[in-house]
Amino acid sequence: MRKAVLIFALFIFSITCCLADYTKYYEFDDNLNVKFIPSVSAKDKEYKKILKNEKYMQKGKYKKAEKLMPDYLPNIARLIYIYTDSKDFPSALKYAKKLVELDKTNIFPKASKDYRLGILYSQNGDYISSNNYLYPYINQNMWARFQMAQNYYYMQDLKNAENYAGKIPPNDSVYLAAQELLYSIYNITKNPQKAYTAAKILVKLDPGNPDNYMKVAYATTNNDEKLINLYRAKQIFYSQNLSSMIVKINDLTAPLEQKRIDEAYKKITSYCKKPDWFKVKSRNENLLSGDITYWDRRQSEFFETANDCIKRYSGSNLAACFKDLNDTQKHLDATLAAEQARREEAEQREIQIRQLVRQNMLLEEQNLIQWSRYNSFYPRYYRHPYWW
Repeated sequence: MRKAVLIFALFIFSITCCLADYTKYYEFDDNLNVKFIPSVSAKDKEYKKILKNEKYMQKGKYKKAEKLMPDYLPNIARLIYIYTDSKDFPSALKYAKKLVELDKTNIFPKASKDYRLGILYSQNGDYISSNNYLYPYINQNMWARFQMAQNYYYMQDLKNAENYAGKIPPNDSVYLAAQELLYSIYNITKNPQKAYTAAKILVKLDPGNPDNYMKVAYATTNNDEKLINLYRAKQIFYSQNLSSMIVKINDLTAPLEQKRIDEAYKKITSYCKKPDWFKVKSRNENLLSGDITYWDRRQSEFFETANDCIKRYSGSNLAACFKDLNDTQKHLDATLAAEQARREEAEQREIQIRQLVRQNMLLEEQNLIQWSRYNSFYPRYYRHPYWW
């Protein structure tokens, strides 16, 4: 009996010493983060070994650190994040499992280790195992609930994905990500009203993200609201210099704007030619086709003028305003054609200049070759005196 008590006492003492050794030089938090705390006074062999280990870790020599101090919990915990950041998820999962196996005293909280395992199982594509680790904590940790929703989404179980994501409260930090997931779910399940609600929440939570305005535009059935949100997104894309997205938004807004013109034109009783942006673009499609700035400005001016006509006039006055718009487009077409001709002429001149320069260079090379051959064939003292 005394022997059993002694063994138990030694076990408790060894655990306490081990814990004390770790906490003496390291700080730990609930997210499995580790911070090394250098000591000024410590000079023993063990501390020197720890310093050597830290140098290996700082220089990325993880195998040497592991060989120097095998099963060292501060290293194992840090390697989880190191391999996660480098997208080596199988290695990160291996060390997360190892941490659970070796950390018998729960230096790191069990909930944190289970949550990390759940995340890593998901990143490795094992969504069922991920959910098994995450489920016990979904009421305390909304990120665990969100990850479960994502796992169900990846497994194409959209009903459960919606159920878990939909129960995340608005005051939680993961609420924005949950609404983005819900928007995707509602798009897939063809539920435009719920998609619209989620998109409006996203705009409110993150108004600086142009994608959120585009989500509202895709979800709403109101064309005016579509245009408002597409133009808001476009303004942000301007500030980000994303030309491809500006072209995309122009392609989305043009049919909606043209529809306004078509509807107003139907109400005109007097004759006039309908302003049609697509005809304007098609007859000039080969002119400055790559000049995004020009076509963006011209499209904007075209529809701004058309909308101003529709807002201010009706009947014959609207017909006259539309006629002025068409005349302006013809003038711009002529100017554009002239500009294109000038550019092509300038390009031809540039090509001719380059060809002439190349020809002169070839002539100079040929003259040098002939001169060198002459010098090698006729010695200097055989030449005519004026060649000296």
